[in-house]
Amino acid sequence: MSHTIGDYRLLSFDTYQDYLKSNTKTDAYKYLRNAKVVNQVVKLGYHTNVTIYEENQFYEIKEKLLEQMNPVSHHGLLFSSFMKGNDPALCALASREERNMQKKLSTIIFVQQRRRSGFDISGYIDYEDSLRASSLHLLGCTNWQAIFEGRILLRPKHTDLSYYDWHSGKIHYNNTNNYDVMHVGIALLFKYKGDHKYIPLISSDGLFRENVKRTAIASPMYGMMVLYDHIIRKAT
Repeated sequence: MSHTIGDYRLLSFDTYQDYLKSNTKTDAYKYLRNAKVVNQVVKLGYHTNVTIYEENQFYEIKEKLLEQMNPVSHHGLLFSSFMKGNDPALCALASREERNMQKKLSTIIFVQQRRRSGFDISGYIDYEDSLRASSLHLLGCTNWQAIFEGRILLRPKHTDLSYYDWHSGKIHYNNTNNYDVMHVGIALLFKYKGDHKYIPLISSDGLFRENVKRTAIASPMYGMMVLYDHIIRKAT
């Protein structure tokens, strides 16, 4: 039986027995009477269209789901623990990493880099989403350990919240696990999915400015990096 890593319904059950009971019709005990027999019938998939896992699969998949939801990089080490040097931009990111991973803070990074062609690219990056992808070693993820070590620079990607190629004029927008991209008139905003708060990118936007703290950081490595910090609140 294949393991369905995205089967989030398993998180609703504390034990394997609770999981089996949820897939058992109430009249099964009436006709079969023996709990062990009922469990065997449930495992065979009778009277249900969902996949029924063995006990070891249940706990294995549940553990992987919890790891995906709360990943810990390098078995407990933060990527910033590999930091070398004292670049202000990297120091600012390091100070925010743990709170982002704990979902206490959500930071959007604006960075602009010049390519070898001489033309710039810029973009807005969902920090926590990028850290999570790196923790899970997802295809195309950003190597945050190498960034904090100073071996490579943080560059926006086509898959980030926003990506702009100054030479071609092409722009890409993408929703992430944390944010939806919103266009209100000519303004670009990001809506945090957890508490539905709008994050404005212009500091003078009075309507939503209390939702975010905007910090511009001068950096020898990155020029000017801008961080948008949103304190996460539970949705009401």
